[in-house]
Amino acid sequence: MKKHFLALLLAVACTPVFAQQEVVEETVITSRRGPYLTNRFFDNMFIGVAGGVNMYVGEHFSYGSFGEHLSPALDISVGKWITPCVGLRMQYAGIKGRGWSEGHTAYATGAPNAEGMYRTKFNVMNLHGDVMWNISNAISGYREDRVWDVIPYVGFGWARSSSSHAHNNEIAFTCGILHNFRVSNLIDLTLEMRQMLVNQRFDGMTGGRKAEGITSLTAGVTFKLNRRGFSRSATVMVADYSDYNAKIAALQNQLSDAQDSIQRLAKAKVASPKQEPQTVKSATAPVMSPVMGTFFQIGSYAITPQERVNLGYVAKYIKALPNQKFKIVGYADSATGSPEWNQQLSQLRAEAVYKVLVNEYSVNGSQLEVVAKGGSDQFKDIPLNRVAIVE
Repeated sequence: MKKHFLALLLAVACTPVFAQQEVVEETVITSRRGPYLTNRFFDNMFIGVAGGVNMYVGEHFSYGSFGEHLSPALDISVGKWITPCVGLRMQYAGIKGRGWSEGHTAYATGAPNAEGMYRTKFNVMNLHGDVMWNISNAISGYREDRVWDVIPYVGFGWARSSSSHAHNNEIAFTCGILHNFRVSNLIDLTLEMRQMLVNQRFDGMTGGRKAEGITSLTAGVTFKLNRRGFSRSATVMVADYSDYNAKIAALQNQLSDAQDSIQRLAKAKVASPKQEPQTVKSATAPVMSPVMGTFFQIGSYAITPQERVNLGYVAKYIKALPNQKFKIVGYADSATGSPEWNQQLSQLRAEAVYKVLVNEYSVNGSQLEVVAKGGSDQFKDIPLNRVAIVE
């Protein structure tokens, strides 16, 4: 019987290799790789429950029949997938542990047998946090409809053994492999093999093994809460600033020509003192397009150094027209994010431009009005809608 059980455990432990081979053949075309959009806090969360058997491995594990070391197990889990490959989980695991002892220890029950050995029974609880790694998604790419996901994990937590008259608390290390079998968008079936390691005094006995633990095999069901999938982020496009840069270059050429004209007039006045001075008329305000856009990365309202330079020219234009009012209109692209978040993001982008103009370039804040338009699809290229425009 022991040989059959060990063969079963070995088969479960080796399944990542077979899973990898099967998934690779199946997902060459349909799998997707990142980067992925960051989900909200409650997205991609799950809860699960499972039952099975515990087997305590202690000083006298080799004594008695195989079944005398088995006891019932219960798992209750809650967790979240942060990316398609990395997740966090909190799990309660436990119920019972059983074994044998040479003396009447804290968890010994009944009278000794003919060989002077006592049965031991105790309650078990292991509350632990785990970091999970979805090998299937990491190696073969993310697939929301994959039938079989192989997920190894490691974690630490608090373990407690107890009976009616004694208890013991220990720090526990946990590792294992979780297999998720997809039934639907809502439900997965699970098969999990787990090993918990604790100090040898956990079962009320010391001597012999320095570390002991519980090997568990459980099967159960996991419920996936909304939102259940991951969206791959759109390709980030770099905005075309060539038109703005050309206008800046034209302004710089105008300034250079005006300075050359002043120098020529000054030389002419020195050469001909009796010549009447000529009045040179020049524009007092720089030329700017009716609108000026400041572009942002997806989900961000941070202003890049290049955009700060462009806002410097906008500030000169505004300060040259002290009686003119300007609007700073913020937008977000409507293709990503919820309407509520897009409204907030467009407000933050407009306020970010306002702060740069007022705090860094000393623009009179009374000339500026901040307006938030929320999600927009005014431009065909989605990234161009992530903008704050000075009108």
